[in-house]
Amino acid sequence: MSFNQIQTQIASLSKPWIALFALIFGLTAPIAIAQEDHSQHRMAPQNQDHDHSSMTQEQFDELRQKIEFYRDLPNEAIVASMSRMRNMGGMISDAGVMGDVGILALAHGYTDEGNVQWMEKFDSVSKTYPTAYGLGMAMMGGEHIQRAIDGLEAAGAKTILVLRTETGEANSLVYQWEYIFGRRDESAYLSGPRVKSDAEIIWGPSPTAHPIMADIMLDHAKELSTNPENEMVMIMGHGAMTKKENDMDLEILSKHAAQIKDKGGFQDVKYWNVQDDLPPDGRAANVTKIRNMIQDAKDQGMDVIVVTNVLTQSSVMGRLKADADGLGAKFSERGLMQNPLFSEWIKTALEENIGAI
Repeated sequence: MSFNQIQTQIASLSKPWIALFALIFGLTAPIAIAQEDHSQHRMAPQNQDHDHSSMTQEQFDELRQKIEFYRDLPNEAIVASMSRMRNMGGMISDAGVMGDVGILALAHGYTDEGNVQWMEKFDSVSKTYPTAYGLGMAMMGGEHIQRAIDGLEAAGAKTILVLRTETGEANSLVYQWEYIFGRRDESAYLSGPRVKSDAEIIWGPSPTAHPIMADIMLDHAKELSTNPENEMVMIMGHGAMTKKENDMDLEILSKHAAQIKDKGGFQDVKYWNVQDDLPPDGRAANVTKIRNMIQDAKDQGMDVIVVTNVLTQSSVMGRLKADADGLGAKFSERGLMQNPLFSEWIKTALEENIGAI
């Protein structure tokens, strides 16, 4: 099967599934909707690519078992998507930064601009601590993460704090990271070698539940606010796929909503996830619920401000904005990590897990 034939097969799916395929599995041109990738970063990260053409039938079968979207695709289509993924690992800090404590930052990976934004958030700590990064979904293994760990150890790190900069505690990417670090028996994607290190590994927090994230969303709401006493803030989130995991996400959002209402003085703050990775009908039901919340507030005479827990501008942010379009709500397109407070979360995570900077 040629690549064009594979593209045709994928294009025959509904748009939400095309978006999901593009977002998660790195398919870029010529499908314009795919805005997220794992491209080369300005700091020349070292790609850790795999020879996807040599995948075994057992690996194809494992992927089909664990990833619903792959179940009906031929091997050639899976290779086409896997070959467009990029795992990148290397050092953020300069070569002269040495120390007993190192920081390993993990993330899904973004657009070129998003990757730049993300690395810049570590500027304040990377001047003091050896700091490395691992970008990518690690679907075939963690060699790029091992490369980052090796760099930290070469810089003298005997303790490594792992910071997972994703806004979710329970999803397949987090589960794959846990597997790679030996914290989980079963992989979320392909099984393979785990990372090894002589350093003590501290499994640090994600920003998901930290109150600083609520402060960031409050900042973004205030930027669009004119009369808080007559405004409703709507928090829109990506959300997990399963009900159990999504309920966990919603519980966290409920606490953020309470903090935003208390500190911001808004008449009301509501929240919901679109569960962006659901099949179209399930996602659409969540969007309808969100739109009804917005419309109800408008019918009561309130102005509505929409904020999100998305990290940066992305295809996800674009879809959320489209979901709320046409209702007269003000929509903040600022991602969490575009706010200066995100760097404060990084410092706080260090203080809480390693000690004062």
